[in-house]
Amino acid sequence: MAVWLLTAACVAVVAQYVVARWVAARRRRRLRDGRMFSGMCIYLHETRVEGVADILGIPKADVNVSHETSLSTGFGLFSRFTLGGRAERDRNTQTRTEYWEPNTPMKTIRLIMDRLRERDMVVDADLATEQLFLTAALADQLRGAEASGTPLTAVRGTYVSVSGLFTVRRDGEDVVLRARYGTGEPPAQVKITCERSWVREEEFRVDSFSADEEFPATCLGRVRTWNGTTGELTLDPISVFQ
Repeated sequence: MAVWLLTAACVAVVAQYVVARWVAARRRRRLRDGRMFSGMCIYLHETRVEGVADILGIPKADVNVSHETSLSTGFGLFSRFTLGGRAERDRNTQTRTEYWEPNTPMKTIRLIMDRLRERDMVVDADLATEQLFLTAALADQLRGAEASGTPLTAVRGTYVSVSGLFTVRRDGEDVVLRARYGTGEPPAQVKITCERSWVREEEFRVDSFSADEEFPATCLGRVRTWNGTTGELTLDPISVFQ
């Protein structure tokens, strides 16, 4: 009886752990869907995009696109001599068209996000609500710490998708985005330094924003440094969507 009770307890613990992980994964997927590509792309570091694509095994070659077209034709003959009799004949024709389409960096970033999501390699951070959605590997590394109790500064060695309200200004040849994170004093900030050559200024006019104006944006990148004295977390951006 003791062995059976111990076995049942172990099974219950494992089942609870599996269900909790499944619920957390579903919540992450639900909250992540559509966040990255909900607006226009204002920054795309094409060199970094190519580097990440190489790491994830995404080919640089053109994409083979195929379309199938199905056409159904038929006719029916009613018998003159048999009441209610009917003979039918249908024919289905399928046409397959294939062509090569250029795999541009804009298309590659979508493939990158899909691949990162599939492999659970992205930590999502909502700066406005201070919600942090860890990957399974990072949660295990942090010994199952709850997202609400894990600081963004603990996210190292993986990709992050950071959403929040940002300000923008020019800093020499760079464009710098900043967003408040948390309620501490002085408040922590996320700093994103964008190289001017990769900023899409035909869609995102930096000079049209004043120093205090905030706008929503989502950045995919990696944590570079954390300065505890200034409360500044610096990201190396791969792409930014507004």
